[in-house]
Amino acid sequence: MAKLPMKSRLVQILYHQKEAWDYELTGNLLAEYGKNSDYWKWMARFWMTELSCGGIFDIVDAKADDGSQFAKGKVLYRYSISEFGKSRVEELLEA
Repeated sequence: MAKLPMKSRLVQILYHQKEAWDYELTGNLLAEYGKNSDYWKWMARFWMTELSCGGIFDIVDAKADDGSQFAKGKVLYRYSISEFGKSRVEELLEA
């Protein structure tokens, strides 16, 4: 069975987890796809920003990174999937 594109899988992961920090989502996604470089870590964060701007993800919390996740002083976000996002997953990914 073919894997979903990484961005689509990111949405599916949050759909099942309900809520998660960006570093948790990134860790799960990259482990699943066998990626471990900074490039993919920052791409995953970029996709989360896009998904948030597109109304698929909602930001439910934010805090400053102490340097243990991405980089000291960067903003960490806790996401939930929006109602719109849930409907898109159910329509497109869970069919």
